Amino acid sequence: MSDRLYRDKVCHFAHRPHTSCHRTATGAAGADHLFIKDDLAAWAGRNRLKGRATSRDLGSGPGDAVDFRVGAARQHVRFQFSRLAHPEWHLARQRLSSESATLDWVFGPGTAQPETMEELYDEYGYLLRFRFETHGAVRRIRLRAEDPRRSTDWAPLDACAMTPAGLRVPGAEPRRRSGTGPAAEAGARRGAALVRRSRAEQVLALKEALVSAARFRTRPTWEALARTAGSDLLGLSVPDRVGLLVAVERIGGGEGDPLLSALIRTGEGDPPPYAGDVVAAVGQGGPATAAVLRRWCRREADRAFAVYGVPSRTAPPRLPLTVDGQLAAQQSAEPAQRQTIVHVKGGLVRQSAARPKPEPKGLAGVPLLRDTEIRHALRSARQRRGPRPRYAAALMARAEEALTRLPEPQRTELVAEMATTRRWLESRPDTPARKPRQSRRARTADAKKTATAKQTTRAKKTQQGKKVKNPLQGARPLPGVGGAQPKKRPK
Repeated sequence: MSDRLYRDKVCHFAHRPHTSCHRTATGAAGADHLFIKDDLAAWAGRNRLKGRATSRDLGSGPGDAVDFRVGAARQHVRFQFSRLAHPEWHLARQRLSSESATLDWVFGPGTAQPETMEELYDEYGYLLRFRFETHGAVRRIRLRAEDPRRSTDWAPLDACAMTPAGLRVPGAEPRRRSGTGPAAEAGARRGAALVRRSRAEQVLALKEALVSAARFRTRPTWEALARTAGSDLLGLSVPDRVGLLVAVERIGGGEGDPLLSALIRTGEGDPPPYAGDVVAAVGQGGPATAAVLRRWCRREADRAFAVYGVPSRTAPPRLPLTVDGQLAAQQSAEPAQRQTIVHVKGGLVRQSAARPKPEPKGLAGVPLLRDTEIRHALRSARQRRGPRPRYAAALMARAEEALTRLPEPQRTELVAEMATTRRWLESRPDTPARKPRQSRRARTADAKKTATAKQTTRAKKTQQGKKVKNPLQGARPLPGVGGAQPKKRPK
């Protein structure tokens, strides 16, 4: 390799010609784990921290993570560069927590799994992120805290501080629980076992935790709820969990309120099997299959996000269940016809805003289909029983109207289907006869002839209607005027 020194961009090493390299990151961000070590060393010196930064290889390279440890206080900050699965992150967090007094995990772009983010939201209230910005020949790190609703501004490392409770970013309000290591969790479980809360206190704490999860638009696991609502919930059996959740749904909830129990999920993201027992116990029906339960809980979670989220919005309707545990067919209700109220003397007169257009002649028996459905209707019309040619011919008229509204791919498919249907109609003896199609020039000539004939007929009628008045009308003619002969007297 040879070095490349620049004044206007990042200095780096380059391979000589005709060489191979197994590094996966070869862009400007490929050396960010080295730049962050320099930033952390300078930051620790300015803040008089006896810290040390070390690169970690988690399976894909030496730049997967960078650990920053403060020796005297046993504080640990990990900067995650590579994407880590949630189970692996959970195991690594337990191991590092047992070795440190405080542990902060800072994630790079796209390195945090959704399950990891939800767990940190539940415990801390926010997630720490970092990114790099290029300044001349170096790259500088920026940090911020974010939650589902908002995020702080990107701040340089000098604006952050290492406190006894851990790393702090400007603008972030910590919600850290006391004790983050497994020893502290074990002590909390032992203390909870000695002083066990009453059932009413557990119900209130569990509902508060579920409402908080809905406010942050997250779906926690039962273990995450136990960390928020109380560690004494962690060892409950399945029947006890069901009874507790049913009590949560019945306190202070109206008939149309969303079921908060639908927010609970397993590690795979699906609702737990006992969620169906909760749905049946509150009188909403029993889902027959896991797929029905998954879809029902997904809709109910969306309703909870809409009601308790910030800002709130109108909740979608609940999915009804049939007697056999299936999703009921949702029939779209017809929109109400708009009416205009006219104030006149003597009372109110209601007038319809729009009158329905009369159905075209010959299409009375053909349903109004969407433009994208006419092609399939033409195909099925050739296979139906009864007066197929007459029905198919009527559908062809619908297809002619839809050609002007369809985009090009669907329009080409519809034209091909119309050509097939037209050949099928011509091959059948029972197809109603139709007039031969004229060209545009012939139709124009016929229209001109018809207009000329109408104009001529109208002119003749006008001339016939105008009669010349006779000034001698009603007068007796004189003898010899007008060729009138005098009457001869009989002898």
